[in-house]
Amino acid sequence: MSATLHIGVEGGGSCSKGILLDGEGNILATGETGCTNHWDIGLDVVGNRIVDLIENMLAQAGCKGRVVDSVGLSLSGMDTPQNTIDMANTLHQMRPNLITGNKKAKAYNDSISALETATSQGGAVVISGTGSNCRLVEPNDGTSYNCGGWGHMIGDEGSGYWIAWTALKTLIDHDDGFSKCEYSLDYVRQSMKEYFEVSTNLDMLTHLYTKFAKHAIAKFTIKLVEGADKGDALCLDVFKKAGHALAKHIIAVCKKSSSEKFPAGLTVVCVGSVWKSYKYLKDSFESTLQSVVKDFNGVTLKQLRKNGAIGAAIVGARDTGYNVPIDYDKHTETMSILA
Repeated sequence: MSATLHIGVEGGGSCSKGILLDGEGNILATGETGCTNHWDIGLDVVGNRIVDLIENMLAQAGCKGRVVDSVGLSLSGMDTPQNTIDMANTLHQMRPNLITGNKKAKAYNDSISALETATSQGGAVVISGTGSNCRLVEPNDGTSYNCGGWGHMIGDEGSGYWIAWTALKTLIDHDDGFSKCEYSLDYVRQSMKEYFEVSTNLDMLTHLYTKFAKHAIAKFTIKLVEGADKGDALCLDVFKKAGHALAKHIIAVCKKSSSEKFPAGLTVVCVGSVWKSYKYLKDSFESTLQSVVKDFNGVTLKQLRKNGAIGAAIVGARDTGYNVPIDYDKHTETMSILA
């Protein structure tokens, strides 16, 4: 084992993953915790969860109490330079001796860990988990462009939350007479009653107000996947719309860049639990993406085999002065090649 230790955390709105690497890129320990989006739970709660996660991984690796050499945090909600500074300062105040030389952690947006796990040549990341976000990073200088990440109030299109919201809104709009649905609502109606433990549409008000929990609504998407598996037309249509919405994120960031930056074509890393149901997103996603396929000399869609926190550890180490090697092919698999 190399003498140096490097922590990476990939944080989401529902689940966050951590990893401990040595200086040769070997995985010494992994761990999980809950939400680490500071907009949802506050910086102090995020900081405490990360400290606990790090301490648990160090103990798992037989390094309890050891000072580490770098910490990279790739978290949802890290959208401004001030966000990243505040996160690093919060962790430093909680554990000032966590990193060698009294250094601070490095914090980034949650898209960075996925891209750093998949490639060193730049590309795009499109996240669809509880929420959604997309970022394109150009090679060489690291210039980046973003689309999405605005949260469930005005964004999150194509995410687990948005898929669930779309199905529920379709049902309620139909029953209200506001907008008629052309598909049978039987499956979604029964699933809503079972999942949320309600008897009527009005009972949903509790879940939309006093007991509102974004991650809980997002998990209703699991029931919609089951409906799609059974061939339910409404469930299939909602996933079709999600595929279209996610592709539009990529189109938006590509318009801000240039195909000249990606002479070998564009790599797109697809991250988040919604992509597990890619077969229901595939047709609309890939057909909507055709303009990018043409302009960027092809698109390669990849997903991560391994813990995306690896990328957070790699970039955190690099920005702290360490070069930790990574085998990109080992950590990714190709979903589709569009030419």
